[in-house]
Amino acid sequence: ERIHTFLSSIEHQSALTVAVNIAEENGDTIGLDGWKFVWRMIFDLRDFQLLSGGEGRRQHGHQNVMKESDPDLLSPEARDDFCQRMAQWDGDGYNEAEGGRPHKQQGMSLMSLVFGSSESLDGRKNGATPRSLHGKEEFLIWDDLASSDDDEEGEYTTSLANDTEYLSFPSERYRRMLSIGASFENQLVYERTMDPGEIGGVTGLERIDVGHSTPNSSRARVRQRLSQLVDFHALIAESRYLSEEGLSDTLNSLVEIISDSSKKTNISGASENGDKEALVELPLSPASEAFAEILLCEIALKNRDRFALIWNNILRAHYNSRLTYRPSHGDKEGHQPETIKLTPGIEKCVSGILRLCIWTSNGRDTSIANQVLSTLNILHPPLGALIWSPLELNLDKHLAEGLWRISRNVDGLSQIDAEGWGGILGLVEWCATRGGLRSKMDDQLGNLAEDDPSLQAFRSLHLILHAVELKDSLQAYRWPQIVRSVRCLVEAGERGHCPKLSIAGLDLLHVLHTRMETLAAKGDCAESQHLLSCWVPILEAICEPAEKSRNGSVRQQAISLLTDTLLDRHGSRIPVDRGLCEIMNNICIPLAGERITDLLSIPYDVQNDLEETLIELELCISLLFKPFLHHLKALISVKQEFIGIWISMLGIMTQLLGEESLSQSNEHNMHGALREDGAVTRAKLFQTTKELGSEHLRNAIMVLAAMGMLVDNDSDDSTNIISDGAQEISSVTWAAIGSIGYCKPYLEEWKSSACQ
Repeated sequence: ERIHTFLSSIEHQSALTVAVNIAEENGDTIGLDGWKFVWRMIFDLRDFQLLSGGEGRRQHGHQNVMKESDPDLLSPEARDDFCQRMAQWDGDGYNEAEGGRPHKQQGMSLMSLVFGSSESLDGRKNGATPRSLHGKEEFLIWDDLASSDDDEEGEYTTSLANDTEYLSFPSERYRRMLSIGASFENQLVYERTMDPGEIGGVTGLERIDVGHSTPNSSRARVRQRLSQLVDFHALIAESRYLSEEGLSDTLNSLVEIISDSSKKTNISGASENGDKEALVELPLSPASEAFAEILLCEIALKNRDRFALIWNNILRAHYNSRLTYRPSHGDKEGHQPETIKLTPGIEKCVSGILRLCIWTSNGRDTSIANQVLSTLNILHPPLGALIWSPLELNLDKHLAEGLWRISRNVDGLSQIDAEGWGGILGLVEWCATRGGLRSKMDDQLGNLAEDDPSLQAFRSLHLILHAVELKDSLQAYRWPQIVRSVRCLVEAGERGHCPKLSIAGLDLLHVLHTRMETLAAKGDCAESQHLLSCWVPILEAICEPAEKSRNGSVRQQAISLLTDTLLDRHGSRIPVDRGLCEIMNNICIPLAGERITDLLSIPYDVQNDLEETLIELELCISLLFKPFLHHLKALISVKQEFIGIWISMLGIMTQLLGEESLSQSNEHNMHGALREDGAVTRAKLFQTTKELGSEHLRNAIMVLAAMGMLVDNDSDDSTNIISDGAQEISSVTWAAIGSIGYCKPYLEEWKSSACQ
């Protein structure tokens, strides 16, 4: 009945026109309560689908209040999909007590005076019974229009612009000179004149196109009437001229309306004595709550010169109260913590923070930019209180696109401090964990959607690390957080079967390694400890895909990168016993040994790319010996650690070259009949690996002998003074080589060469 009452009452429509125009012209004087009345009328208009969003707004010089000033964070396809999921989601955020119709209200508020009683809302979809007394939970999409009225309104506004040569409406300038009442009266007279049933020919020569008459729908007619008389967007635009007190009242009224609605206040009757000042307030619909969040952001962006005041006094507390994690009340066991369900209002609240971060990241005000960017931490755990329920309904793409738009402002980001970077890098890490989903538009493996969160996180991080303007902005203590983000990117590539993303993540780790050149160049004790604490996480992040990735190209890239990284001078600038030896014992040798074991144990009946297997075996052998020989002088200085490293290496080579691993004669005898199936090729590839492994082992023995660490224990030359360390290493080495079937024939030759 409320919509019917408003559509059929000129008095109610004129009252709304007067109220909104007073707010536009006297916003400083109506106070907090006055603004609350105005905003609630605007939200009721939105729910009644009486806020015009068509082309007619631009033709009459009015901007569309139902349109955000910034491009949507979602692509059109993603927006349609999100709205469909939101509409289909039967959330419980707006459930109220079931029961009969609401009690008749004894008091009257300004909204009741304008819109009538609150018994029901017109236009419920499919005649479904609402879950609450007011039925507003049916409205979910904040910028929706009446589906049957759009075409009518568009045709009508076109006729106003082109087909009213003799019956033209007063100009915009003339209407500004009229009073509100006179403008409303002129509009009614004009509509009556345009009604073909009311137009009578005088001479028969009048030019009247009856094909473009007023809209047939009363809703469309009233919406068009209000769009002519009220510039709703001026409530946003004219806020620039409000005093600080008036601006605070405007924004605080919106904040209070949102807060009251989020508490799901039930409809309460007025006092029995009929107090006319009793306020009957309906909860906002989900769509109007989203609209309120948008109005908050739009007004803030219109008052950029006073943004610091708005943020510190109003917006920061509002966003924190809506999105920050709140622990459970009391100490009762089993009590669930208070959380937030995803609603249209929450979506626009998150979008509002992102839009403000995008603007402040331009670098106009560094101090406020750091405060706003740090708020990004409340958009994701552990500070954020959002629950994705169901999992398919989330804001990951919103956050990812917002992150990318923030990261593109490299000039502004060069001026922010640690507080702002903490918010940005935290969002990078979160987005990197939320991606890795294959594109629905492409069935091929290895392709991710363009708006995939992990892909957006990679783009942002790639730009941040490669931008010259940001070279000195990221301090070294932030690198471990970046490393965690890259590890998440590599894992996302694994989930999405996208090796390109995993390899790109490894390239970012190499960039971080290169950035440490300045630390490696200093060489003092304090910096060596700092270098070690920053470098080890990078090495561990490279090692992880080398060990666990299902894709051979990713493993090869990781092993090769790890080998090259260890050959740089970083290793010579870190402590040997607590740094270099631990890296060899905990990263290099275990990784090479595990991969060699796995590659050698592949069953013969499993189809495998033997060329790829050979390449990976060669890379593992290089990882085992190249860093060892490169840092041999430093490793020898710590006797016990060196002996442990060398024994571990000999154990791996025994497995690779021993008789029980892959004997060429046994291979030929067992599978000689399978020549056509590739068994011989397999034997040749592993034979090549043995030759390469034995060559690396021989080179290591010659270098150790040249440094005096290997001697011939069986020699009778009493002139040679053999140290205890060399004696122990020599005994272990010759015993191990003697037990390796492939190398046993070369034992005496290697001994003689080493001892010359």
